[in-house]
Amino acid sequence: MINTEVRNKVGLIYLDSPETLNAINGQMVDEIYEALKKFEEDKEIRAILFDSHAEKGLSAGGDLKEIYYNYLTNDEAPKKEEFFKKEFDLNKYIMDYPKPIISHWFGITMGGGIGLTIHSDLIIADETTNWAMPETSLGFVPDVSVGYYISRLDRALGQYVGLIGSRLYPIDLVKNDLAHILINHKDYQEILEIIVRLSETSEDLIRDIKNEISGFAIKEGTSPNIENEAKIKTHFAKDSVEEIVASLKEADDDFARESLEVLESRDPFMVKVQFEKYFLGKKLTRKETIDLDLDIIRYGLKTGAIKEGIRAKLIDKDNEAVWPVSSLADVDEKEVKNLLRIK
Repeated sequence: MINTEVRNKVGLIYLDSPETLNAINGQMVDEIYEALKKFEEDKEIRAILFDSHAEKGLSAGGDLKEIYYNYLTNDEAPKKEEFFKKEFDLNKYIMDYPKPIISHWFGITMGGGIGLTIHSDLIIADETTNWAMPETSLGFVPDVSVGYYISRLDRALGQYVGLIGSRLYPIDLVKNDLAHILINHKDYQEILEIIVRLSETSEDLIRDIKNEISGFAIKEGTSPNIENEAKIKTHFAKDSVEEIVASLKEADDDFARESLEVLESRDPFMVKVQFEKYFLGKKLTRKETIDLDLDIIRYGLKTGAIKEGIRAKLIDKDNEAVWPVSSLADVDEKEVKNLLRIK
């Protein structure tokens, strides 16, 4: 599931399950933990680098098909959240990892793959990066503590990204401080050589790497999100989900129609949860965020929302999920606030 390599004083961890686009399952979590522990104990290793051997990207996220068959539809698996708990414990370990971590974001970079790498000391993205957290289509919300970072985006963009799982494009990532540098993919191997070389000599490794690779940075560019910034602010900087929906319905353009169609296909309860969680997340630490994420997942497992979301999106692929709550009007606001512990 992974390959490891040592180059000078850098421990490289390559996700290597191209047939599933590095969908993260229990075995991969165990292998990553073991590799990190080994590199932590090796006094010669100065930094870790996460990368991928899959041509299409870093990771498509968690292996939700395995979760569906091994846990959600398996009556012999009493602890339905077992995989999520194990994954989140790995994320917490990475948050506190005593050596610098560098990550390479390229191609499809989603869900659990983001959670694995977003706490890195240096994130290198390139022009192919397709970054998204589409969990509201699956019966839960952006998890693996990524909500901590979504809550620090501008209000309208944060709600747009969190509620409907909208893609962030490469230039968006650096403009919103989610990645530290944006490069052209053809320059990555040269940058990797710089990282490996500096690991032998640098006293302040991350600082020196950032300084030396700064000349590769792409600093200008646009994206659909930048082009639609005014529309995103018009519709998504509202005081309730209902106001967002009403605003989208009033507009007569493709952006509004497409956004409304996506939003109305999401789990209404989890959409309400994510709306409130954006504001709550500003007050939480990364660990508090991931603990809350697990509570929300447990709730979605209990109600059947996650099972139904995965079924509709990834198993039957009919995209016609029948959510436990059928509409925004039927969402119990007290239940939302109880789940989020909002008084």
